[in-house]
Amino acid sequence: MSIDPLKAFGTVIPISKGHGNNKAAEPSARSFDDLLKTAESLPPRRDEAVAQAKTIAHLAQLKMMQGLLLADDETEGESSLSGLFDWKSSAALLPKSGQKIDNLYARMQPTLQEPAASGRNEIERLIDRVAGQVSLAPELIRSVVAAESDFQPDAVSPVGAQGLMQLMPETAKELGVQDSFDPHQNLLGGSKYLKQLLDKYDGDLDRALAAYNWGQGNVDRHGLEQMPQETREYLARVKRGLEGTRS
Repeated sequence: MSIDPLKAFGTVIPISKGHGNNKAAEPSARSFDDLLKTAESLPPRRDEAVAQAKTIAHLAQLKMMQGLLLADDETEGESSLSGLFDWKSSAALLPKSGQKIDNLYARMQPTLQEPAASGRNEIERLIDRVAGQVSLAPELIRSVVAAESDFQPDAVSPVGAQGLMQLMPETAKELGVQDSFDPHQNLLGGSKYLKQLLDKYDGDLDRALAAYNWGQGNVDRHGLEQMPQETREYLARVKRGLEGTRS
């Protein structure tokens, strides 16, 4: 990606001869300080990562300009940049703000680099809460979520199953789930449904999982012996997940 350094300071006033240290440069300083204050106030939340990324991009431009201006200073202002910017205001402003920019980078970059981890942690907390509400082992819910959607709240299957626990729209409606893409609603509805199946089949995990994936009617009519390969693989994935939590 190329950045035009001449656009980094869009509000800096060009030098006019005879106006080396006038008030025209003040809006530049205020604009830059406002940017820093706004960026410093940004909370490190995952859903604001896009806005933070834009701010960091702007700060990157400012850091580039800082380096260019400082290099120009070492050559006593003889480069072509010296004729395009208010040298006294810009050169004085940027070095003083360099540490602020570095601090912002240190605070904001980890948030932008780990959005997935932050979302996963929130899902893990929701699973623990839901497990207590429906009296299911959280490890079982985690294994089902991993097998169904790989912890993706916006997952949609080819047949239309939605969300973390891949609820079909009709099933979700019966369970009182209004928004299958809402992680808490989906987890609560899917866990209630799984608990109902476990109760129906007297705690038989294989039958409950097969019914969750293949449908209760199919399990009741055909039994586990006639499970399709897809359902057999599904049971194996969930069980591997459970074994992983116990090791």
